[in-house]
Order: sequence, then C-alpha cells, then structure tokens
Amino acid sequence: MTLLSNTIIVIVLCFTTVCFSQSSNAYKVIYAADEEGKAVSGDRETLVDYTNNGNPIRVGWDLTIQTKDSIYTMTHWADAGFITILEGHVFAQVRPIYAQGPKRPAENEIPAVFLTNAEPNSWVAIIGTTGVMRQKFKRDKKMIDMLKQTMTEKEIDEFLKDRELINVSTKWAVLEQ
Repeated sequence: MTLLSNTIIVIVLCFTTVCFSQSSNAYKVIYAADEEGKAVSGDRETLVDYTNNGNPIRVGWDLTIQTKDSIYTMTHWADAGFITILEGHVFAQVRPIYAQGPKRPAENEIPAVFLTNAEPNSWVAIIGTTGVMRQKFKRDKKMIDMLKQTMTEKEIDEFLKDRELINVSTKWAVLEQ
C-alpha cells in the first residue's frame, strides 16, 4: 500500500470512530421516584455521583391535571440548571421559560400546548428527588381569562397559590458517553 492509501484508511477509521461515538451519546434514566420521593427505579446515590462528576443532567416530571370532566397527565423534560445536593437528595433548578399550558382537545381533535403569555422567564421551578416541586409563574391575562371560565377570582388565587408547591413523580437522566 502506498502512503496515500494508508493515510486515507486512517482518516476514514478516525472519522468512523468519531461519528459512531457521537451517535452513541444518549441520555439514560438512572433514577425515578414517585410523588412522595420514594424510589421507583435506580439508585439515588448513583445520581448524586453523576451530579458530583459534572455530568449533564435532565429532569422529567409528570403533572396530573384534574378538570371537572377528566384527569390527564402531562410529562415535561428539561435540562437541570443550577443543581444542589442536600442530605443525599438532588434539587434541580429548571431554567426560566415561557409558561405554557395544555389545551384539552374536543372530541376528534388532537391535543395542543400553548404559551400562556408572550413573556420570557415567566415560569421557573426547583424540582427535587424528594418529589417536591416549587414553582413560580407570572400571572397573565390569557391564563387568568382561561381560568375564569371555570373559577371565581378567589378560587383562581387559591389555585395559583396551591400550585406553587406540589408533589410530582420525577425521572432523572444523565448523558452517558
């Protein structure tokens, strides 16, 4: 083989190795807990180790919504921003986002999600392996008008206050390379 042939083979092998290793990077759920913070799968200590090693972490949580007609669950995922480890539990601050909400479909319609307002940073939360989510959101006219369809002003105030501290089931995923 010539030097040119050997060089081409080495370049192809390097390129293939880099492409394969990049495509095999994936997030893997390593810990899940119920709404009370009890482990459903995985080991919380492993999550703490990954966090201490600086691995990118994603957190997923389920929100169960009950209306007068039905109960449904939405699942959200976000990159964990600022992370705190306290007494063996992991707490992830989810970066501020545009707040969004579900639009329940009428019969024969597909579900939809809409922005509740046009302001960035209108929702932020801290979610823990304890199952507790503390969230803050900005009240906006569109959200209040939607809630007024089924609630009084007093009920809306109570509902929003109650939503600041809720329990959620969580899933914690790490980027494995």
